[in-house]
Amino acid sequence: MIIAVPDSAAGLSAVDGLTRRVAGLLGAREWLDACLARIDAREPTVQAWVTRDAERARATADKVDITSSAAPLAGLPIGVKDVIDVAGWPTGCNSPLESGCVASATAKAVRRLEAAGAIVVGKTVTTEYAFVEPGRTRNPHDPARTPGGSSSGSAAAVADFHIPVALSTQTGGSIIRPASYCGIVGYKPPYGWVPSDGMHYLAPSLDTIGLHARTVADIARVAAVMEERALPVASAPPCFALLRPAPAETQPAMTQAVVNAVSALRAAGANVRETDLPAFSAELDVPHRVVMSVEVARSFAALTADRRGLLSESLRAFIERGERISGDELAAAQAVVARAKSKLAAYTGEILIGPAAQGEAPVGLTSTGTAIFNRPWSLLHVGVITVPVGLGPNGMPLGIQLIDPSPAGEWLMSAAAFAERAFAQMQSHSSGRAA
Repeated sequence: MIIAVPDSAAGLSAVDGLTRRVAGLLGAREWLDACLARIDAREPTVQAWVTRDAERARATADKVDITSSAAPLAGLPIGVKDVIDVAGWPTGCNSPLESGCVASATAKAVRRLEAAGAIVVGKTVTTEYAFVEPGRTRNPHDPARTPGGSSSGSAAAVADFHIPVALSTQTGGSIIRPASYCGIVGYKPPYGWVPSDGMHYLAPSLDTIGLHARTVADIARVAAVMEERALPVASAPPCFALLRPAPAETQPAMTQAVVNAVSALRAAGANVRETDLPAFSAELDVPHRVVMSVEVARSFAALTADRRGLLSESLRAFIERGERISGDELAAAQAVVARAKSKLAAYTGEILIGPAAQGEAPVGLTSTGTAIFNRPWSLLHVGVITVPVGLGPNGMPLGIQLIDPSPAGEWLMSAAAFAERAFAQMQSHSSGRAA
């Protein structure tokens, strides 16, 4: 199901809304109220939110309108994944262990956005502690399907036009996969560029705060504030390297989507070199689970036995797995990671592309899908972004992930913007032929 764009200000992208606000064509309160109305209408179906504070958000919007703030994000409504602190609001992490816990301070990443004028509308649903136990959120394109996880609420809220932008987190594939399933843009920054204080850690050396939005331009605008650095979007065609997955690992629709993406990029003037998915990518799945399980075990080490009993069976099992990992096993995993990072040099000057997920969002709400295509890049700390490329046979979105192997990810936004234009042109031509 294609989600119809609301005819209110809720249908605006972040960049379009901010441009209209600066031009005096849109008030911050008007923009916010349109988003709140959209949430009220759609939340019973999508269930993307844990906590909202309309009055707090309206008071902030009114202040923006009164002061005519020239801050770069003044009036932008945003959501915050419920593993990230916002002062005065609970951070529930989708766990009874956090019941009644209210944040006393706001996470630094959120503070940067608020200082730039963004308005927090509320907290979005997460899986339990950003691991695998699903929350209640449904895919807005088909409520019988998962929106992906762990950033379920953020992805669904953005896709369904509740808000233009939401903060999310990724440890394995928690930003990239939901973006693909929900047909939006997801951005996992290179590790270390976004401050992580105020986030409830799952695996600290992997956890990264990122963004969901509906356009690459929106991501670039907000990420520049959150990372406190320029993220230019150049016009020259980038060089791409297609990482072909094994056919058995993707659904036929995703395999075809990758072929179509390559054709679209080439038609737009880009050079695309084709290569098989490097061996180190497959080799990194086990090290990712080793490193992550050890760090998850450490994150929950202080829990007493009776409180650990309040965790899901899946999280308890993962903690126990991490407790069994020996120092030798951890060292071996880290050695694999170090070797893989050295092999990234072979892709210097190229943007890697491949499927963001195996295919369409699975039917059912008991699983959020697999992060098999995402974990290696989280483990290698590189920047990744998902761009929608089309629809599968059931009318569900499919996304392509772009990876910048350079540590700072300085070419990622340019490549993503180029791909976004190329894919839109391809879809326009396809629609024209169908008509």
